[in-house]
Amino acid sequence: MFAVESRIEHVTVYAAGARIRRVARVAAPFPAAVRFVDLPLLLVDDSVRAEVDGAAIVTAIRSDVTTAEPAPERSVELATARRRVAIIEASIERASAALDELGKASLVASDPTDESPAAWHDVVAARRALAATHAERDRALRDRLASARRELVDARREHDSIAERDRRAGTARPARAHEPRKQVELSIAPAITSGTIEIHLEYLVPVARWAPSYVARFDGDRVRVEMRAVVAQTSGEDWTGTSLRVSTAEPDQFAELPELAAQRIGRRQQQPKRRGFRPPPDGSDALFADYGRAFPPAGKRFTADSVFDDSTYEGRVPEPPPPPAMPMKTMMSLPAGGAPAPSAALSKEVWDEESSRARPFDKARLDSALDERKRAPTHAEAPPVPRLDYTSLVMAMPSSAQRGRLVPAPAPVDPEVTRRIGRASAALGALALPPGCAAQWAHAYDYAFAADGKVDVRSDGAWHSLPITAASSTATIRHVAVPREQLDVFRVATLANPFAGPLLPGPIDVYDRGQFLLASKLDGAPPSGSVEIGLGVDGAVKIARNTEFREEATGMLRGALRLVHAITVDIDNLTGHSIELEIRERLPVTRDGDDDVEVIAGKTEPAWQRWTPDPDAPEDERLRGGHCWRLPLAAGSKRTLRASYEVKIAAKLELVGGNRRES
Repeated sequence: MFAVESRIEHVTVYAAGARIRRVARVAAPFPAAVRFVDLPLLLVDDSVRAEVDGAAIVTAIRSDVTTAEPAPERSVELATARRRVAIIEASIERASAALDELGKASLVASDPTDESPAAWHDVVAARRALAATHAERDRALRDRLASARRELVDARREHDSIAERDRRAGTARPARAHEPRKQVELSIAPAITSGTIEIHLEYLVPVARWAPSYVARFDGDRVRVEMRAVVAQTSGEDWTGTSLRVSTAEPDQFAELPELAAQRIGRRQQQPKRRGFRPPPDGSDALFADYGRAFPPAGKRFTADSVFDDSTYEGRVPEPPPPPAMPMKTMMSLPAGGAPAPSAALSKEVWDEESSRARPFDKARLDSALDERKRAPTHAEAPPVPRLDYTSLVMAMPSSAQRGRLVPAPAPVDPEVTRRIGRASAALGALALPPGCAAQWAHAYDYAFAADGKVDVRSDGAWHSLPITAASSTATIRHVAVPREQLDVFRVATLANPFAGPLLPGPIDVYDRGQFLLASKLDGAPPSGSVEIGLGVDGAVKIARNTEFREEATGMLRGALRLVHAITVDIDNLTGHSIELEIRERLPVTRDGDDDVEVIAGKTEPAWQRWTPDPDAPEDERLRGGHCWRLPLAAGSKRTLRASYEVKIAAKLELVGGNRRES
C-alpha cells in the first residue's frame, strides 16, 4: 500500500454541503493500490469518486476510519516559539543551580596540610581576591538570571500570541496520535511502466454553506457588478489557495431516470409491463451446478433462484427455508381446536432429515415445546434494507447459508464519529446569516459561479466574504417622486443582468463614482433579465406640490355637490445634467356598485398616463387610480405640472374621514 500526498484542486460549495476534489501524482514504478490519508472525518463515504488521468484505471474504492499517526506541528512559528521558551527555561534552571552552588561555597576553609601558615598580609590578600571573584561571579549569574527571566516573559507572550492566532485560524490541523481520521484506498491497474499518472479523488462534506452578496459601482450609465459570496465551513481541513465554485444545486438530490420505450414502425404493439427485476434465463442452473456440488452451503440447496430473487431488489432479508412436513402420525396427534404450528426447530426434532424416518412420538414433549413457544417474547422485525442501496449491500460469502444473495454489508459505526458529525452539522446550521443575506432562492435551473482567482477558506465555522466574479453592464437611471406622500425625489437604476447565470437575492452595496451611497437589497433576476436598484434621494432635484379645492352646488334643483380639485407640481432641476423624471399621482376611485359618487378626471398639462404597480409586488396589487407623468428635464430647467378632477356626490352626503381638500 502506497500513501500519496494530495492537494485540494477545487471546491464546489452548495447551499448545504461542499464537494472537494483532490489531485495526487504517482510516478513509476506504480503500486497496485494507493491510499489517500488524513482526510476529514466528516467525509461522506457514499460520495467518494475517483478517476485517473493516464494509462490506468481504478478497479476498486474503499473508505474507512483509521487512527492517525503522530503528525508534525502544523505551525513552524509555533514550534519555534515553543522551542525558544524551553531553551530559556533551561537557561534559568542552570543559572539558579549555579547560584545555589555559589552560595554554599565557603570563603574560609581549614588547611589540611602540616605546612606553616603563610604571612598574614598574603592570607588577607588571597581572601580579598577570592571574595572579589565570588562577588563578580554572583553578580554575573544574577544578571544572567534576570535577563533570562525577562526573555522568558517575552518568549511566552510571543508563544501565546502565535498559539491564539493559530487557534483562530481554523480547526484544520494534522491529526494527533490515535485520533480518528478518514482514509480512502484505491486499487489501480496501470497500463504503462514509466512516466506519471494523476489520480483525482472527489468526496462530499455536509458541513459547508454559502450565500450571495453584491457590489454595484456606477459611473454614469455604466455599472460594474461584483458578485461576492459569504462561505462558512467546518470540514476539518482548510481550503488554501484553491479554485472555488458556488452552486445553486443540491448535491444529493434524487432523480429517477426515465425509461425510454422502443419506437418501432409497423403494427401497434402492447406496452411491456415494468418489473422490478428480470428472471434468470433458462438453463442458468447448469452454470452453478458444479460449484454447488463441490461447495454446498449448510442447510440449503444452491439454485439459480437464490441469486435472482425478488427479495434481493426489494431490500428484504431472506427468510430461512420452511420446515419439512411433519409425519401424518404427528399431525393427527395434535389437539382439536387448532394448535399453533410448531417451529422449525421443533419440526427438526420430530422428523430426522438425515435418516428420513420418523422418531417415536412424545406428546408431553410436544405440549411442553408449544407452551415454551407461547411464552417466548416476540421480537420486532428488522428494518428493511433501503431499496437498491448498492453501496450498503454485498454478496454473501460462499460458506454462508444466504449464498447468492445481496445482504447488508457490515458497517461498524463509531459513536464518537457520529457525535462529531452531529455536533458540527448542528453548529453550522445554527450559524446566523450576515444581515441581508438569504440562503434560499427560486429559479428554473441550477448554476455554478466560478471564482476568478484562488481563495482561502478556514475551517473555523465563521463567515468569510470572498470575491467570486465581476462583469460590466449598462444602467438606465431615472428619477421617481410621489409628491402626494413625500417631496423627496429618488434615483432608481435599472440594470441588465451581466452574468450568464441568475442574480440571486441578497444585499448589495452601491457606489457612485467611487463614493459609497447606500446598502440596498437585490430581489434577484433571471439570466438576460433586468433588476431595479434604489440609489437614494437626489437633493439636487427640488419639487413642490400645491392643491386647490372648491365646492359647488349643481343639478336642476341644486341637489348635488361638485367637489373640484386642482393639483400643481413645480419641479426645479439643479443638477448639471438632464434627467428622466417620473411623477406619480393617484385619483380617488369609487367602490364597485356605488352610483351615488362619481369621479371625473379633468384636464392635465402635460398629458399623463395610467400607472399600475409591478405585479411582482403583492403588497401593491390593490392600488387603483394610479397615474404618472414621464418627462425629460434638462439641466437647470424648471417645469410645472397641472392636473384636475371632480367628485360629484348628492347634497345629502358629505365626505367623512380623510382630507376634504384631497380625497
